[in-house]
Amino acid sequence: MLIRRTANLISQFVLLLTIFKPSFSELDEHEHTSNQLFNILGTLQPFRSQFCQFKFENCIQDSSYADQLDNDCNIYSRLRDCFRSLLDETQCLTIQLKRQYKKAKQNEYESCGIALSYESINSSIYTPSSSMKLNINYLTKTQSICSGDLFLSLLSSTRSQRQTGADVSFSAVAAAVVVLLLVCIEMINRLYDSVSFVHKFYLRKSSTNSETKQYDCQCVNSLNLETRKPIVKLKVIAFSLQRIITLSDNVIQVLNSINLQIIQNKRLKNIVTFAISNQSIQGASVDMCTSTKRNKIQIYRLDRADINLKQEISVPDLIISLTMDECGILACSETNYYGYIPSANNERRSTNSLRTIFTLNDASIRACFTNISPGEYLLNGPSIGVPTTLEGTSERAPIMFVSQPYSFTYSHPYLIVLVDDHLQIYSYLDDQLVQQISLKNCRTVVNIPEENRNTLLLHNKDTIYLVESSNIEEQIDQLLNSYRLQEALALAESTCPSNESRQNNSLVRSTKTRIGLIEFAAMNVIRALSLFDEVRLDFHEIMINIPNFLPLKSAWPELDESNRSQYVQWLTAFCDFMTKRADEFSHQPDYYSSLLKAYLVIKSRDKIIQFLETHAASIPLDYDHLLFNARLYHGAAIVYSAHDKHEQTLDIWRKIVLKEYPVDDETFPGIWIIAKYVLERDIDRAVEFSIAKWLLEQNEEESAIKIFIAKHENESNSDIFCSDRVISLLKSYPTALRSYLEQAAFKLMIESNDIHTALVNIYLDQLLSKSQDNNEYTRSKLQEFLIKSNSYRIQSVLSRINQTNKLKREVALLYGKMNNFEQAFQILVNELEDFEYAEKYCIALSNGKCSEDRKIVAHVLFRIFLTSLDKNPEQITVVLLRLLCNNEIEFDFLEVLKRLPSNWSIASITDILIRAVRTYSYTQRSTKLELALNRVQNENLSVKLTKLKCANITVNEYRRCKHCLHQFYETSCVVYPDGSQVHVHCAKQMHN
Repeated sequence: MLIRRTANLISQFVLLLTIFKPSFSELDEHEHTSNQLFNILGTLQPFRSQFCQFKFENCIQDSSYADQLDNDCNIYSRLRDCFRSLLDETQCLTIQLKRQYKKAKQNEYESCGIALSYESINSSIYTPSSSMKLNINYLTKTQSICSGDLFLSLLSSTRSQRQTGADVSFSAVAAAVVVLLLVCIEMINRLYDSVSFVHKFYLRKSSTNSETKQYDCQCVNSLNLETRKPIVKLKVIAFSLQRIITLSDNVIQVLNSINLQIIQNKRLKNIVTFAISNQSIQGASVDMCTSTKRNKIQIYRLDRADINLKQEISVPDLIISLTMDECGILACSETNYYGYIPSANNERRSTNSLRTIFTLNDASIRACFTNISPGEYLLNGPSIGVPTTLEGTSERAPIMFVSQPYSFTYSHPYLIVLVDDHLQIYSYLDDQLVQQISLKNCRTVVNIPEENRNTLLLHNKDTIYLVESSNIEEQIDQLLNSYRLQEALALAESTCPSNESRQNNSLVRSTKTRIGLIEFAAMNVIRALSLFDEVRLDFHEIMINIPNFLPLKSAWPELDESNRSQYVQWLTAFCDFMTKRADEFSHQPDYYSSLLKAYLVIKSRDKIIQFLETHAASIPLDYDHLLFNARLYHGAAIVYSAHDKHEQTLDIWRKIVLKEYPVDDETFPGIWIIAKYVLERDIDRAVEFSIAKWLLEQNEEESAIKIFIAKHENESNSDIFCSDRVISLLKSYPTALRSYLEQAAFKLMIESNDIHTALVNIYLDQLLSKSQDNNEYTRSKLQEFLIKSNSYRIQSVLSRINQTNKLKREVALLYGKMNNFEQAFQILVNELEDFEYAEKYCIALSNGKCSEDRKIVAHVLFRIFLTSLDKNPEQITVVLLRLLCNNEIEFDFLEVLKRLPSNWSIASITDILIRAVRTYSYTQRSTKLELALNRVQNENLSVKLTKLKCANITVNEYRRCKHCLHQFYETSCVVYPDGSQVHVHCAKQMHN
């Protein structure tokens, strides 16, 4: 235990100073005393009240105190007591009396040598006292100096260093306190032959800037117990009872802890020792157990009014020491240790006997024990400390002592052991001796628990020491600095009683955090991450401990192979911790930026791009230089695009395509992403047009056409993507122009003669060219366009097609477009003999026409087939039968049956007749259903009209039309279903 400095003693403590001195006499002392008393009384002013004066004189002349008025100290003490008795009388209570009482009290302290300043004591410290012998038997304290648990610190690794440092610190601590206490004791002891005093001192640290700690000592109260034997034990009840229990001459007396007055009628005789329970009963009483000379253990209930015997237990030996807590009683004789667990009943005489826990076979071993925790104790054995419970069991191994203890006490988590010439400190966590201090003939150790520190009061025959430990944070710092991590964690966890409290204890959490960071720096990343998870560490704490990580905007330095492997381990562990706790950390603004900087070292370039595609919006723009330094130009463009910086994004991609950067970025997916970016976003239209034009220059005609088509809005000149501008731009790109015209005609549905005619001419140019590549595909597209489009110049196209005999089918299509169906079918049937195409073209011409027009087209083709029947009767007969049975072509079957050749058999036209009958039946039924539905609707309307006519509707000059808000001057009006009326002419205007 490293002893380093004294505590700020602001609270009070009580010192029981039992003083023995051989009898001595002073010549002419009695005569001097009588004259002194006469002189003191002569200076006092008499009281005005005879009653008060008479009572005061009787008090001074009391025979029971006459033999004690032998010095100034006793004289002034008696005067103070007499003045105090007069203060209780109302008729004697005056300002003069209060002043005399205060002066007498001050003179008492001065004459008794109790209230001395530090300076006067310091000047007389080396004055020898040859006329007395000082014997300090016991000391204790009223309460803890600070609330909370206190702990002792450890020293460095070597035993010799610990002892040297402890001795030096111990001496410095003792010097400041011993001077204050001993001089007071010496001056008191010169005045009495054999007395036992209880002194209540108040120690305060002097307010000085010097490095040496100094204390002021003031005795605030004193009491002479008037016993001829020393006080062997004293306990302060720190609960609301405010009592002090003293044991002297086998008699227990109870004092008031505030004024040190003896509580009358509260004495217990024949007591060997006693113990106070550490648990109060509803804050108003406390249990106390005593050991008597008759080999009995008695349990009392002590309250402010009385002491009541609760229970009495017979014991086989004389008990010399015992302790009591909520679990029971532990007692010891000179050779045996006993345990007692109280029963549930409240019988006065217990039927339960003490249980022998441990027996000492060596008479040289002093029986002593200490409380570890409620129900857990440590017994003194032959060079061992035996842990036990009241049942005599323990799961803990004994502690091996270096030397046989004289006494010991537990100061969590350390065991303070007194041996012959040393004070030894053992860690109760690992049973190791951690410190040894030279201290001869030490008799008593009193532990004063404080917050994060332990303070000890020790005394030997003639000296009292105050020893203060380092606080627990300093102890943990020393262990961590020496890389004794597990010991530091055990020390921190020892301050918590349960695992649940450890999770929220700030000291345990901070210790685990520091251990985790130390392990992290030592590359023990698995252990470090486990600790980080336990304390839920913020990731910023880890970043601070990774070199060159901060600031985040700074680039990584050049890493060699050895450094890179170390950084990879650190950053991999860091990223694992971050992603594992993403739900907790992701709301912090620099979460994704931190991951990005770590990924630049540990992840592949493709993985970084995937990360940026998902989380680029959470990364600030000023981190782009990290990506440029890593030559991830495409990644920088992704960051810019996530923040809607479209021009910068497109500019980076264009530079990548044009290879304007020092190295190629293999993560760039290709130029197509530029067109995709423009198509998916609404950016400046001038930028979009310039990108499309740039794509044309890079021979990305398909991507450019997609942009021209997707961004087209209207055909006005204000639209930069109007067809006229685009066509003029595409004149030098024939393939792109053809693709644009096709999509403009069919996708944009632009009904422009110029566009449609230009597209037809492009098809014709390709067909009429000498190249025969894809002519069939082009011709099929031309035919499809001639059928579907209605906006090209038919005469212009027809005149150009007629220049060649290769395009007869296209000529037929143009005739059909001009509604010259007969000429069109003549070419298809008679010249080209393409009967199947003629049938399909008939269906195409019928689309979008009414029933009568469809029948006209069908009958024209039917007549053409009939007139051509003689040229190829078998083939045309099959085509005719298939045509008449085609449900997509509509005929007037009465007309058809009249024109059918008479030589056709009934069997050959069976299918035609069946279709004709079905068609006629369907038409008749449809007509009847339509008529019936109309009749029902008319009837419903007639009923509604009748109801409206029957309804009384009043129209006067106050009613106004719902539409024009004018008055009604006519006798007729229109009534709406909601009951509102309007003028007839207004209703007609609204519904026309």
